[in-house]
Amino acid sequence: MTAYIGIPEQEPGTLWGLWFPDLPGCIAAGAAAGETLAQAAETLDQWAALAPEDGVVLPVPRSIEALRSDPDVAGALASGHVAVAVRPPADDLGLDDAQLQAVDRAAERRGLARSGLVRVLVLDEIAG
Repeated sequence: MTAYIGIPEQEPGTLWGLWFPDLPGCIAAGAAAGETLAQAAETLDQWAALAPEDGVVLPVPRSIEALRSDPDVAGALASGHVAVAVRPPADDLGLDDAQLQAVDRAAERRGLARSGLVRVLVLDEIAG
């Protein structure tokens, strides 16, 4: 299953935030680090579901090696922040990783997130 790298951080006196270098505008926030990390997967899933409506194709996640050359990520890591891998919530379809990757590739070919593809296919089946 696809995982994206997130960078959790907190400025003094503010909420914890977790941003995804590969997903501009995708940010989880919470009062505590654990709360923010717990929300990160759902935030990622919601961003991916809404991105096609904004004309955004879900990008392929970069490896941590590639992200280290990104100035924003390099700066965050140099200042002591960590990188965490975040996966979308486990699917309710009972598919294994290989099957989910096939679904993700099919969704990407259509410019959709996984949830968008499943929604389209389900609605087509119901209408048919």
